[in-house]
Amino acid sequence: MRCLHIVWLALMLNACVAPLLLMSPQGQLMWALLKPLVGLDPNDVGLFEQPLIKNRMRELLGKNYDTTLSLLKTADKIQQEGPLIYLVSTYTPVPEMAEKAGLVWNSDTNQMAVMLMQGSAPLIISEQLSNQTEKLVPSWPKELADYTDPQKLQQKALEAGTSQVQQQLAIPDAVSAIASGGVNAAQGVADVKETVMEGAAMPTNITEAAAKVTTPAMLVIPAVPAVPAVPAVPAVPAVPAVPAVPAVPAVPAVPAEIK
Repeated sequence: MRCLHIVWLALMLNACVAPLLLMSPQGQLMWALLKPLVGLDPNDVGLFEQPLIKNRMRELLGKNYDTTLSLLKTADKIQQEGPLIYLVSTYTPVPEMAEKAGLVWNSDTNQMAVMLMQGSAPLIISEQLSNQTEKLVPSWPKELADYTDPQKLQQKALEAGTSQVQQQLAIPDAVSAIASGGVNAAQGVADVKETVMEGAAMPTNITEAAAKVTTPAMLVIPAVPAVPAVPAVPAVPAVPAVPAVPAVPAVPAVPAEIK
């Protein structure tokens, strides 16, 4: 019995070690680096600063390195699915550049691949080994596999478009209920009609309220009191005429001296 246990243990150990021995030296280093970090936050363990990861990502991504790195830094843990060790972003700090990013390392092939979601189609960048005669197609975990399926991508695009239209048009809940068959159609139409009528009256109320808010009341300026009329200056009385000076009587001539 003991011998059987020893044989079983040897087989198990051989099964674990054999794949590692088949890896290239670089693959063995990657496995030794990544395997103990599974389940940990990549930012806490400084994964992106490890030369083995950083240099390889720079060479693979080129001009897409900064965008991919900013997205991958939002990942909260390093995950493993079979031979795949991967990271997936949780949100996008650069929505104008990309919506989602995933980094996958395949321990079976020592291939690193990156997926960037830009618009309705993913951008896939993968390493190609020099000793491969055919192009090596990257493998993806389930969390990222949906983004490589054209039908599922189309469905996601339709759902996103529908959601955006509903938000823009603010479709009432009654319409959604009618579409899903959850309420009586006639009642739903009545609800929609009532909602539309309320919506039609809304702009008038809003306009009136806006007019009251935006148009301040005119200030009443008190009337300026009239300036009292200046009383008329009384006419100056006429100066009485000066009586004429009586004429001085002529002095009688002095008689000539009698000789």
